[in-house]
Amino acid sequence: MELFEYTCEYHRLNSGGKPFAGIPLALYVPKERTEASSIAVLLMHRSRADFTSHVLCGELAKHGIITAGANPRHADPEGWIRDYETAVKFLKSYPGVKKVVLLGHSQAGNYMSCYQYIAENGTDRFKQPDRLVPFPEIHDLTPADGLMLMDANWGIMEVLCLDPAVRQLDNGWGRIPELDLYNPENGYDPNGSHYSDEFIHRFQKAQIDFYRGLLEYSKERVELIEKGRGKFLDDEPLYIAGGGMGSDNNKLFIQDPRLFGRTEKPCKTLLKDGSVVEKINYTVRKPQDNVRSTYYTRGAFKTTVREMLMEERRFSDDFGYNEYSMWGDEPQFNFLRTIANVEGITVPTLCTGNTASHEFVNAEMNYNHSISKDKDLIMFEGATHEFVTADMELYGDTLANIGTWVSGWLTQPGRFIE
Repeated sequence: MELFEYTCEYHRLNSGGKPFAGIPLALYVPKERTEASSIAVLLMHRSRADFTSHVLCGELAKHGIITAGANPRHADPEGWIRDYETAVKFLKSYPGVKKVVLLGHSQAGNYMSCYQYIAENGTDRFKQPDRLVPFPEIHDLTPADGLMLMDANWGIMEVLCLDPAVRQLDNGWGRIPELDLYNPENGYDPNGSHYSDEFIHRFQKAQIDFYRGLLEYSKERVELIEKGRGKFLDDEPLYIAGGGMGSDNNKLFIQDPRLFGRTEKPCKTLLKDGSVVEKINYTVRKPQDNVRSTYYTRGAFKTTVREMLMEERRFSDDFGYNEYSMWGDEPQFNFLRTIANVEGITVPTLCTGNTASHEFVNAEMNYNHSISKDKDLIMFEGATHEFVTADMELYGDTLANIGTWVSGWLTQPGRFIE
């Protein structure tokens, strides 16, 4: 496939008319326009990540596709959803662009799928009267023309990162031995842990109990704030020891690769030489420790009590997960849960997973739940969560192979081009 040179344009999109508060957007434009350049791909996350220089922006632009990486300016749901729409509208009006496709990588898959779900269905699904923070009414969003969920996560990472062994929210030292994933008696091994089914179940249940306690604590603090008795007038910081966000902070399955370690069924797999085969995929990631709960930097999650309530999740008492599945949460309640969002998304949908990551298992779940009549699932063997190879000799240049395959999917005649 021919590769193209590209330029990068920097834009600041108007965000509510506030000076210096616009949405930063980097636009990767092939110097030579082709039919592929009628497609624009948008990558956005939340304010926690910078997607203007995402590795896939340049990689897809090499194949003639206009690509944009942008960062929303708002944290509240209505705010970031409108920021997404601003970027979608910008691309739809860009000269030569006919179709806009959303690309949701990692947690951005949750936000991208939420945006597209609301654009196609509205917000009625989120009108539960007992929701701790009412979901905003959002009407008349501009839908995208396609959705790619690439190594997207489950939409409950704030829960999967929690360490229920900590005794105090803001202190990472005191630990509960029977919940300590670093306790050899529970199955910990620095060279690769092998936790018992009993400990896994106990830990998973304790995570949900811990999370429910966080919601109750946040609710109590907000009630005090609204009575004028909080630490601040509007909100309060919330530091959660051992709850730091990030792929290396997910608990249990980082240490024990059996968990989220395989697909349930055979599926398409991209190999080193660029060929595609059908097979069950097993993870090639290596066991590692997450950031210890005794660390504040990266080890703790820094949020606020209002934000904790705003993104409320719900679970049953039997929540859990194993090698290839997850159960016991309430997906339809959670506006960031990808498997629920794709049940209302009709545009062409691509689900991909990177087998040197742990989130590849979710790609199969998303595909199984998708209602799109044009949906596809593929695993990228040996690719890390960042799409680069885990081992060049074993898996080749995964990033280049991914760019070639995905651009081929985008430009398949009849999908986004004639």
